[in-house]
Amino acid sequence: MKGINVASYLEQSAYAHPDKVALIFEDHRWTYRELNGGANRIANGLAAMGIGKGDRVSLFLPNCSEFLFWYFGILKAGAVVNPINVMLKEKELEYVIEDCAPSLIVTSDSLAPIPLAVVRMSGNTIPVMTTGSYDDTHILHYSQWVAGRPVEFASLETAIDDLAAILYTSGTTGQPKGAMLTHMNLWSNARHCADWAETSYRDVSVCALPLFHSYALTHVVGELLIEGGTIVWLERFEPGAFLDAMARHKATACHCVATMYHAIVTHPDVDDYAEQINLRYCVTGAAVTPEPILKAWNEKFTPLSEGYGLTEAAPVVFMNPLPGRGIQKTMSCGVPIVPEIEVAAVDAHDTPVPTGEVGELVIRGPNVMIGYWNKPEESAATLRNGWLHTGDLVAFDENGYCYVKDRKKDMIARAAFKIFPKEIEDHLYTHPAVAEAQVVGIPDEIKGEEVVACIALKGGHRITEQEIISFCRESLASYKAPRYVRFFEVLPKTVTGKLEKMSLRESLMKEFTH
Repeated sequence: MKGINVASYLEQSAYAHPDKVALIFEDHRWTYRELNGGANRIANGLAAMGIGKGDRVSLFLPNCSEFLFWYFGILKAGAVVNPINVMLKEKELEYVIEDCAPSLIVTSDSLAPIPLAVVRMSGNTIPVMTTGSYDDTHILHYSQWVAGRPVEFASLETAIDDLAAILYTSGTTGQPKGAMLTHMNLWSNARHCADWAETSYRDVSVCALPLFHSYALTHVVGELLIEGGTIVWLERFEPGAFLDAMARHKATACHCVATMYHAIVTHPDVDDYAEQINLRYCVTGAAVTPEPILKAWNEKFTPLSEGYGLTEAAPVVFMNPLPGRGIQKTMSCGVPIVPEIEVAAVDAHDTPVPTGEVGELVIRGPNVMIGYWNKPEESAATLRNGWLHTGDLVAFDENGYCYVKDRKKDMIARAAFKIFPKEIEDHLYTHPAVAEAQVVGIPDEIKGEEVVACIALKGGHRITEQEIISFCRESLASYKAPRYVRFFEVLPKTVTGKLEKMSLRESLMKEFTH
């Protein structure tokens, strides 16, 4: 069945509003004509390299304007875009690159040494392209490569289940899993978000979320560009600069996570800026926003609309209504963003549980992935009986509002990132002083959860909390490193001798919540 190329919404907006500003990045502006033309030049370049339908292109890029040109250019060419978390270290990136097997890696000068090292260690011949002028014999330079390419390109037609993107998310074994999202998955969820937000070409959103994240690509890029709106992207988040950008660009929308909203409302100049800013709607997600942050934001700005999503669902599933469009319920992630997304809470036998009772959240709809890349068993386990099994434990009230209670999977949600404890535990066990290690999450008012490493040392060894944290930061992405370390003579075990976390959580909860 014929589908829709995700890049079509950029093309349609470029046709309808060619001279309207589509993107502002660090005060540089690009119209829809320029953004679409730049993406076309990249698509032509990829075609000239023989990269097309089904071939993967990895983007190991920080927040930068080039990211969006490449994102749309890859999609136009019919290739598969693979945005990679730029906080990954060499070992972590090596796994993603080996699993995804891209035909090209695109990076920046500041990050180039990492993928170059990975390519050389593996001995493969994947070309690496930089958006700058990094000097290395293995490097292609974007400015030279794209020069002279035509600004016209006929986007490849796609079938309804053609693969558009592979986004890696934490896996049940600790290794990342590549969620396979189709053009229909991404296009339909962008359409859902725009319909929910009642987006128009008049809307302007200021954002500093990482562009490699599905929240950014769908709930911001897709939501705004599909209706001809304007996105203002910042290279990194700094609350003062974010407030200034919202005021200067007359933002009507704001997309952040709880930690960012907290930083904004506690900024010393927030009251002055609040008088200049008139937001139509504000989105928060990735983790339940603590009530104190919701209250502080809502006293100064348009009330936050809390939602829920996951990469495997492209990602948005639930949203609270827009202000004035329905009831917003505190601590709830809302209702399905559109009726065609079906949800349920089920028991261990996949039978729906009664209203108010806790069950595993399952999802069905046009936004649900087609599986995990190179992982048929995990795909079959997650996509059972036509439903995406999320591993999240939820309850629904009598009005259909969803409340996330816990996670079936042993995952830690720290700000916008999901962390699998086993990956950190495996690394801790490589330290010569560590005899036993368990990693757990504890509630945190700002980040949702924080990471605690619980360690029993080998006899005769001594090590400090900071040394353990530094050891993790050397090889793991910084957000995975423990915030706290607690030392034990021995770690608690079950009657069979297996390490168990329940009593650890109970003791840590007593320490951190009193």
